[in-house]
Amino acid sequence: MARKANYDVKIEALQAKIEKKQNEIKALKEELMIAKTKKSQGSYKELIAYMEEKNMSAEDVLAMIQ
Repeated sequence: MARKANYDVKIEALQAKIEKKQNEIKALKEELMIAKTKKSQGSYKELIAYMEEKNMSAEDVLAMIQ
């Protein structure tokens, strides 16, 4: 009977560790999403500034790319 109790305690400890790691992963994914969003916003602002500096429209940029 003592062995079964030890396994139950071990299982509970492992489940708690898994839950903690899952929460850490969730927080890291949110942080990653924020970083990617900020990077995209920065790139967009840079593109808009370049387009304004060169008096270019979106159509002009697309024509250059294609």
